[in-house]
Amino acid sequence: MIGDERREDKHKPGVLPGSRASQAQHRWPSDERRIRRRPSLVRELFDLAWPIAAAMFGETLLGLVDTKLVGGLGAAALGGVGVGTTFAFLSYGVVFGLMRAVKVATSHAVGRGEPEQGYAFARAGLALGAACGVVAWALSRDVSAVLAALRVDPTLVGPATGFLSAFTYGSPATCMLAALIQHRQAVGDARSTMVIGVLGNVVNAFLSYGLIYGRFGLPGLGVRGGGFGTAMTEWVELAAMLALFVRDSKRAACNVPRANLPFRRAMAEVLELGVPTGIQFGLEMLAFATLTALLSSMGREIAAHQIALVTIRTSFLPGIAVGESASILVGRALGKNDLDEADRVTKWAVGMAAAFMALCGVVFATLASDIAHQFTTDDSVARIAKHLLWIAAGFQVLDACNIVLRGALRGAKDVRVAAVLGVAIVWTCVPTAALFLGKLAGWGAVGGWCGFLAETAVATALFSTRWRRGPWRLRYAKSPPLGEVTIT
Repeated sequence: MIGDERREDKHKPGVLPGSRASQAQHRWPSDERRIRRRPSLVRELFDLAWPIAAAMFGETLLGLVDTKLVGGLGAAALGGVGVGTTFAFLSYGVVFGLMRAVKVATSHAVGRGEPEQGYAFARAGLALGAACGVVAWALSRDVSAVLAALRVDPTLVGPATGFLSAFTYGSPATCMLAALIQHRQAVGDARSTMVIGVLGNVVNAFLSYGLIYGRFGLPGLGVRGGGFGTAMTEWVELAAMLALFVRDSKRAACNVPRANLPFRRAMAEVLELGVPTGIQFGLEMLAFATLTALLSSMGREIAAHQIALVTIRTSFLPGIAVGESASILVGRALGKNDLDEADRVTKWAVGMAAAFMALCGVVFATLASDIAHQFTTDDSVARIAKHLLWIAAGFQVLDACNIVLRGALRGAKDVRVAAVLGVAIVWTCVPTAALFLGKLAGWGAVGGWCGFLAETAVATALFSTRWRRGPWRLRYAKSPPLGEVTIT
């Protein structure tokens, strides 16, 4: 794997062993070296993607468990959790986008042979995450006035406000955890996050069930109990990830005693790369929140929307995981100026994600009714959810391409134009469809979800063009790739 190989050679005075300058200046005769064969790009993508998918499934399962448990309290509770979760991830979207910079900066550092710099980027992410988490908590104490102003169904306001206020007690942990997850994936250890995520779900199931219904000696808090259970789980996961980070950063400090990246420089790079992506993620989440707000005034439509949305979050995991893996491997490739390898990574990643998500589409098309009835006994809600899952089946492959290309462009540090395109596309397609087709034409949630079809098609076309012809490519075509020679 790139960045995992150890180079044993003689270096010029003043050149740090394993550094980019060392690799660029030293040339080895072909008859004096043996080259270790790297795993294929497909194998590298898969080895990174499946633990990332499993870890993301762990995070998604938190929402699935909350939805399933709260469903026993009735349609209003179920819809309220949907509204509350949407508003929580509206603020989290900015942070999750911002923390992608930790992944990109670290992967480039690994590619140029300086993986120890990734710890500085992670510390910058932790500081930003703590600050953002406190702000998210403060803004979520009572959003009932906001929900009323948005004309959310009055029966949903109470459950949504209660769930959100409890859920966001975990905001600081969630935001700091995002930084550590991005760093750990970038250095090639996606399995630790997977294991911690799986164990976290066990904790969440126990706490949420106990706090919702008053089991295991815990108080019965109803909808708020689900929020508190998830918040406590986030703090447990953060503690585990921090322990790993402290251990590994101490080892890195022993191996590289001279600090070569000040905190201020690391923070500046994280902000430069992360702010455009954070704004993009935030505005895209705002577009989805607008869709949710429009559907919230349509009675059972919002409950069906919540069921379908939670379900397809699980289906997106293969595509998202491959997209995140592509971001890492593109960053590593471009860290050593290998544009051809970055192109190969992107090509294989698109194919892999499309295959996974096409399979998910087949499942949605054939089992839509059965899936919907797993979440509700209300036949009218289940019928609407079934139609939404059929629409989801139609845009799976397009969204796979969209997700991977976005990840590849982030890995190439082409974040500003990608952010502008992403925001313009989603706002043109999704809320517009919800308003004109969903509300005014009377199609309900089905009309809103038609916007997803348009959004994924347009985004795939524009991001594909940006990857193949974007001016960002000139930055990496000016110098030859750095070698990946391992001497044994």
